[in-house]
Amino acid sequence: MAISPKDLITGSTKTSSLPEIFIMLSEMLNDPTSSFSDIAKVIGMDTALAARILRVVNSSFYSFPSNVETVTHAISIIGTQQLHDLALATTILTTFQGVPEDLVNMNMFWRHSLGCAVTARILAIHGQETNPERFYLCGILHDVGRLIIMENLPDQAREIIDRHQEEGGLMVDMEQKVLGFNHAEVGASLAKAWKLPLSYEEIIACHHQPSKARRYPVESAIVNLADIFSKAMELGSSGDLFVPPLDVKSWDHVGLNSSVLESIWNQIETQYSENIEIVLAGR
Repeated sequence: MAISPKDLITGSTKTSSLPEIFIMLSEMLNDPTSSFSDIAKVIGMDTALAARILRVVNSSFYSFPSNVETVTHAISIIGTQQLHDLALATTILTTFQGVPEDLVNMNMFWRHSLGCAVTARILAIHGQETNPERFYLCGILHDVGRLIIMENLPDQAREIIDRHQEEGGLMVDMEQKVLGFNHAEVGASLAKAWKLPLSYEEIIACHHQPSKARRYPVESAIVNLADIFSKAMELGSSGDLFVPPLDVKSWDHVGLNSSVLESIWNQIETQYSENIEIVLAGR
């Protein structure tokens, strides 16, 4: 019987549900009686996570005028949902381990994911989108489906890589040929299993084909452009040999003016360098 993206998620204890701390955090966020202090205590159960969040909040990523010294203070500034998304994004990097080293360079993979995350957040801010941390999280998650395929279907993953190197084209298309589905669909299934907002599911599913997004075309276009930008800037690598072609509709959806490209490029370089140092150092 043919395997499906959902099968890959439900068949793994690692991906079938959120990390335990985020189940607790989600419950706390849904409890109207919870205070900022209560939420901070949950995050504080993972001292490395709490420290990493504070390093990110105090970086140029946010550029707050004064130093943020506690998680409670961070919540009061960026909000509970944004903190939840930032915390989940930084923790995902430690969740996926055990992928065969001959299939992927994990350091380069996470560098690409962080590049896409930082870029998506910057593009979202330029587009005046609400809660830019959701774009950061989608950037982190956008290619995670590829890791899930490599962990669960290593032989097919090797065939995809070999044929991609021999025949060219885009790896996402080769995944479709070999498996009948691609990493974007697997990533969307992960978002659904983790009960993330519906927007995350569609954004991840459509990050290679934003024109297929029905409810969140602008958000999908932002992550699509962020993926292209990070590949063009050679910010790590998730295995693709080529930069995907630009979807003109994505550009139109995001509404970027070419006059701001140099500024955006500089922001990406600055925030990416600092984010790499902060986040990857905490793994």
